[in-house]
Amino acid sequence: MRCYLCLGSNEGNAEQNLAIARESICEHSRIKLLAQSSVYKTEPQGDKEQQWFANQVIEIEYACLLPLEQAADTLMSYLLGVEAGMGRKRDETRRFGPRVIDIDIILMENAVLSTSLVDIPHKRALERAFVLIPLQEIAPHISIQNIPVGDALACLEYRLDENKVYQ
Repeated sequence: MRCYLCLGSNEGNAEQNLAIARESICEHSRIKLLAQSSVYKTEPQGDKEQQWFANQVIEIEYACLLPLEQAADTLMSYLLGVEAGMGRKRDETRRFGPRVIDIDIILMENAVLSTSLVDIPHKRALERAFVLIPLQEIAPHISIQNIPVGDALACLEYRLDENKVYQ
């Protein structure tokens, strides 16, 4: 199944962290990288007292024969392991704070589901230019909750200056 993941980092060498995450994700025998967007520098959301993020969306093929909800949880568990392996420490007191890597599943085919690990499509995808801009770059035909990516972007207040996303 085709899946779209959003990668983000703002600690250390953020672009290198994205590359390491991509490589780590693709070490899974059932995952194949199909496309990757450009890297965008993104103004922090919510908690502004931190470095800007490097963000990117990747498209993968996930060859999983499990029922959809189990497949989503299995993939999310693997991605959480990639995050932990890169040194991600979750700070519950600073939810939108700095991170070495953040990996979110944005879409899995046309699935709409909610498990204890993941909501698909991602709950805030339609509110985030740093997700929609790179998603539109690699998959301009994609819709989230029946809303074309371009239409969702048109509803947001944001500014794109070269590779910098202000929102």
